[in-house]
Amino acid sequence: MDASKLAAAKKALEFVKPGMNVGLGTGSTSEIFIELLGQKNRRQRLNLTCIATSNASAYKAKRLGLRLSDFSRISRLDIAFDGADQVDSDLNLLKGLGGALVREKIVDYRADRFVVMVGQNKLVRRLYGVVPVEVIPMAEDAVKQDLVRLGARGFETRMDGRRKFVSDNSNLILHAEFGQIANPRRLEDRLNGIAGVVDNGIFSKKKPIVVVGHPDGTARIIR
Repeated sequence: MDASKLAAAKKALEFVKPGMNVGLGTGSTSEIFIELLGQKNRRQRLNLTCIATSNASAYKAKRLGLRLSDFSRISRLDIAFDGADQVDSDLNLLKGLGGALVREKIVDYRADRFVVMVGQNKLVRRLYGVVPVEVIPMAEDAVKQDLVRLGARGFETRMDGRRKFVSDNSNLILHAEFGQIANPRRLEDRLNGIAGVVDNGIFSKKKPIVVVGHPDGTARIIR
């Protein structure tokens, strides 16, 4: 287990209080956090209600005894916990290389507080590189053309072995290369304005509390 991820997940656990409605992220750090949360819930009987951002996270949470729900029964989330692929100096995020970006954004943007758990290596001055974009399958080729018009230097469809990766929403994921992203909010909006795009991996509209884990087991908080 990565020491930095474990340190970040342990520190983030301090934000959990009894009776909370909690959003559960997806990815390797979130997986560690869900494991720790399940243990804490068993010890302290926290009476949490959770919404998961992927089938994988829902399965793990259920196996650990956490109560799962959805937005038909929960009007608001007190807090959401997730990882990130990059965090810039303005606390904008790149997320979704694990393929769960749409459900992550649905949950994370709707939480009163949003806690992101990362290692030091995920901190960057500006976001750069691959932006995951979830698309309706029939729009795949049309969206690729629009990505070029928006300035993408290249793109590829995410694969799962020899087959195209299919998200939990039955969509495809395009990996669009944009280089350094000078204006994350603008690009997030422009990508979502393309017909056939469901959402993308730039998270610029909900500033998180960032918990940074270090290899020595310590962690710090950036707000």
